Amino acid sequence: MKLLFCLLPGLWCVTSASAQLKTESVLPRKAVPQTAAAVVYDSLTNIRVNGDAAYYESLVGQRLLFYPRDIHADLKPIAYFNFLAETPAAVAVDTVWLRKPRKKVRPEDFRVDTLYSDVYSPRFFKYFGYDDLTPLGCSVHEAKGIGTLDYSGQTRSGWFTPAEAVEGRSFEILGVEKSKFEDSELRMFRLRDAGGKVLYWFAHTGKDPKNLRSEYYPAVLEGALGKYRTEYLGRDFFLTGRKPGATGYTSSFGLTANTMQGEQTILQFDTELRCTDVRLIGNGTGYAVPSFVFERKQDSVQIYIPLTRYPVPFGIEGYMLPSQGAFVDELLLTPAEAVYAQRAEEERQREEARIQREKEEREHKASLYRKYGKQTADLILAGKVRIGMTREMCRAAWGSPDDINRSSGSWGVHEQWVYGLGSYLYFENGILSSIQN
Repeated sequence: MKLLFCLLPGLWCVTSASAQLKTESVLPRKAVPQTAAAVVYDSLTNIRVNGDAAYYESLVGQRLLFYPRDIHADLKPIAYFNFLAETPAAVAVDTVWLRKPRKKVRPEDFRVDTLYSDVYSPRFFKYFGYDDLTPLGCSVHEAKGIGTLDYSGQTRSGWFTPAEAVEGRSFEILGVEKSKFEDSELRMFRLRDAGGKVLYWFAHTGKDPKNLRSEYYPAVLEGALGKYRTEYLGRDFFLTGRKPGATGYTSSFGLTANTMQGEQTILQFDTELRCTDVRLIGNGTGYAVPSFVFERKQDSVQIYIPLTRYPVPFGIEGYMLPSQGAFVDELLLTPAEAVYAQRAEEERQREEARIQREKEEREHKASLYRKYGKQTADLILAGKVRIGMTREMCRAAWGSPDDINRSSGSWGVHEQWVYGLGSYLYFENGILSSIQN
């Protein structure tokens, strides 16, 4: 059997695209490297693809939780082939006869070899279909060069990682780097499980920002969930809109969401919500994903909103919500206290403006009384004009005209003031002589 890989510092070197087992009598064990204590994840953004080197370095020490299956979903058994172990596991012991067995067996007649698998948590699967074996977090084509799957089409049976060894489990991130296999470039996550075993997860690198598969991995940082719980749980918010650049169509009526009873509802903008829980929720068809439970204050209906526009996830059974659906990572949720404070400030400003306006009106009225007398001032304040008024009085009553037509002669100056909707004022030497409506 061909040698599958050789270990180099920080990288697997694959030498065969069809083999996944190797036979050795003795295999040296490596000590699990020690890492510093996990740092607090100081971001409200779920783990994404397309990050730069500094972004992935910031993930080291965090814990990564792969989406678990919804317990109510009827999903087929799945085996993954893009999880490799740093230390291969012994999966079988094989007796190799060096000569034909005889009655009195001697030690030199045979050799006992141990069979090892390089996949993480290996289990033997015998499959005849195609969909039962899949990568998690990248496409089949992208994962082709990893070397754990026979692409000859003759068989897909072998040692693979069972879904339950990954789904719903948490792993510490030890490092992240790019790794190129054949014509595919993958993101290699170096992880450590709860038992201290180190493994490598090969995932999509993400190059097309418009491709939904390239937006999020089928996993969540536990630190991000903890931060969300601190920021959201037990607090009131107003749905004030969607973040600029959020993918999908936004209706003026709001966004679609599901109630905890499984019914679809419209979540209108400017709706007040209280976050009552943050947990993993599925809809009975695929995977349970990080979701926020909100109580709509107007009718006490319980609504859940997923954290992200999550993938399908990448080639295995799952589900997608509609493009106009609500996703916490894409929403503008403004704390209720900020909204109420803003509304109080706006009301204060409106009241202040009203008081100022009334003051100016009183001062204007007093000024007109002093200037023109009560009878004429009352006509001006009512927006009325009468024959004998001056141009200044008419302008105070009706405002400035849209146009002025003027003619002069020995008789004096004649003016026509034109207002909208066919209204005209005629002046003779500055005194209103005629009104036309």
